[in-house]
Amino acid sequence: MRWQDLEREVRKIAESVWSTKAEPENVADIRCDTVLKIKKDYWILIEISKRDDLNKLRGDVAKLNSMKQALLSKRIYSESFFVTSGDYTSLRGTGEALDVEVHSLETFASKFIGSSQYIAERLRSPFGSAVDPDTGNVDEKYYTPIRYLDDSGREYTVSDITEKLKHGTKIVLMGEFGSGKSRCIMEVFRSLIVNNSQFPPLAINLRESYGVKKFNRLIADHLDILGLGEYSDNIVRSVRHGQQIILLDGFDEIGSQPWSGDPNRLREVRKKSLEGVRDLISSAGAAGIFLAGREHYFSSDIEMAECLGLNLPDVLLLKSPSEFSSDELAEYLKLNTKLQAVPDWMPRKPLICQLLARLSNEEVERIESAAEGELEFFESVFDAICARETKANPAIFKDSLKNILLSLAQRTREKYEGSENITAEEINTVFFEVTGSPPIDEAAQLLQKLPYLGRTGDGGAERIFVDDYAKDGLRGIALGNSSLKSEKSIAKKRWLQPLGELGLRMFTRVAGLEHETEKFVKYCCSHVNTQIGCDFVAAKIFQGQEAIDFRGFSVFDGRIKELPLVDIEISNLSIVGVEIEKLVIEGANFNSTTFTDCMITVLKGASDLSGFSEVFFAPIVGKSEDTSSVAKISELNLTNKQKTLLAILKKLFFQKGRARQEEALLRGAEKYWDAEAAEKAIQYMVLHKIVTRDPGRQGSLYAPQRKYTRRIEQIMKMQNNSKDDLWLAII
Repeated sequence: MRWQDLEREVRKIAESVWSTKAEPENVADIRCDTVLKIKKDYWILIEISKRDDLNKLRGDVAKLNSMKQALLSKRIYSESFFVTSGDYTSLRGTGEALDVEVHSLETFASKFIGSSQYIAERLRSPFGSAVDPDTGNVDEKYYTPIRYLDDSGREYTVSDITEKLKHGTKIVLMGEFGSGKSRCIMEVFRSLIVNNSQFPPLAINLRESYGVKKFNRLIADHLDILGLGEYSDNIVRSVRHGQQIILLDGFDEIGSQPWSGDPNRLREVRKKSLEGVRDLISSAGAAGIFLAGREHYFSSDIEMAECLGLNLPDVLLLKSPSEFSSDELAEYLKLNTKLQAVPDWMPRKPLICQLLARLSNEEVERIESAAEGELEFFESVFDAICARETKANPAIFKDSLKNILLSLAQRTREKYEGSENITAEEINTVFFEVTGSPPIDEAAQLLQKLPYLGRTGDGGAERIFVDDYAKDGLRGIALGNSSLKSEKSIAKKRWLQPLGELGLRMFTRVAGLEHETEKFVKYCCSHVNTQIGCDFVAAKIFQGQEAIDFRGFSVFDGRIKELPLVDIEISNLSIVGVEIEKLVIEGANFNSTTFTDCMITVLKGASDLSGFSEVFFAPIVGKSEDTSSVAKISELNLTNKQKTLLAILKKLFFQKGRARQEEALLRGAEKYWDAEAAEKAIQYMVLHKIVTRDPGRQGSLYAPQRKYTRRIEQIMKMQNNSKDDLWLAII
């Protein structure tokens, strides 16, 4: 470090501590590197040196004492500090004799703003959800480097993000659950503290800051959690001077988000919950800011910028890939497990890989060979994990453990997103309901390390589901079981959270969606739990039938995560006051069906709903994404045979639903349809068991085998560059 850099860093620390200008000045005709005039009769004197000559350094320390005595004769009390980048330990004795504190830059920073203490304690404390599910401690697994993408597709590494932050860039990282956002924050922190131990970045878990309105309280609460509250005032001043980069994890977790049918009310709730974050960002000056949170939490990027207090054109928006690439997955398995591979249909989300990696090779092989799809795989993993846990702890039976987890997952639907902590009392209550006795001894120990659950990171006894994918699947199984048993008690529950795609499919698999299930759902809707009605509608549509007659079914109030209205005819359905997070419309027809006063966060497949004015009444759309459809394949520079194959693959593998009628494969592709190529493609896929063919009501019914999805995805990406046998068979 150059002397000028050392001097600048010392002055920055001093101004943060004493909140006044630090400037050089002559004191008693002696040049002092830094003087801070706290009061008329109270000054701070700091001498700064980079020399290695011990005699010269001792002379500099003696100068401070001379200045101190001169000021004292004028009734000005002073404190004296000597800061050097050389060996300061041999000067301590000289300093003590002359009433001068001697420091290195690191010890000077640590004394007043707790720099080294903060780094040590922060590295010991979990970064958001980047935790070991078993212990709640920091995730110490080897980091698999991920590339984060901006809107143009440019890739950014952790090193790139670090450099941007050093230059004051404001960055927002968004992504799905389990995509490694918290781990990215952790790795950026580790990168930033290299060669910067005096002003380390502040890495704050926003889930710990509910209700905070001012940035000083947000920082104070964060430091209190780390046991460093004594440095709060100085660090607040340091932040106000723009001297510390700010890392904020979980802007979607900072407060409870109550459901409301009023979209304006929802926006206000989101904005109010982030009041303290806005204050922090506005108070941090030109410092770099890095925020991370769930994708689609805000209705638009404009709302995001407004809620966070950012100028959108100046923000670098990054997206965390939802899954590992093949190379990244191989690297993760190599570094962190003894596994050679994972089932082909398994989601490559880092959290799912972490969960599966807890199983042995033998267990994984057994699951893969026995399962016939994602749902079977999920149930097999759930069963295998519970069997392993109860084998290690025979105080509880496997089925009892499964029912405890299902009940806990279902209970979280009554909680707001971001506030799903499960108390020890709740766990004990569920244990008693399932087993008929309170937990004691070994059973109580097991409840402290339930699979799928992890610590919240605040050091308390509460637990939280660490994997939303697993939580959603368990919720679907739980609802299916409740429906089969006709548990009318849940009709009186006020569920706030919808099922996702996996949960809906598990619900359908367990309970079916026929008359008895519909009867149970209507009973729940007639009482308090209207959310079950939303789940029922979404589950029916996810079945992928070409026509669904809801026979006058109606639902009022609730939420639907995704509604894929693709190549489908909907009849006799009424939806009122429901929030739909993602609505996809492509080739849909409606008969006696209305959506009234619904809020749609993301609309795909259409630029707006003006063409459906007789179906959607007073809709509010957050943003629309007119994505490519089967019809747009016609614009590709390919032969009709190739376009026909792509249309079939898109219909079968990338549109929601279990299967497609033969006639539906043609719909929307009439301009380029090649019947001979279509027949050849279908025959190839049936022969190689990529799809199955069964008789349907109107011709054959084709169902994709999901374990081949990644292979099909590569064909659609590579197109003319593909060497896949299926592509070559058509061309």
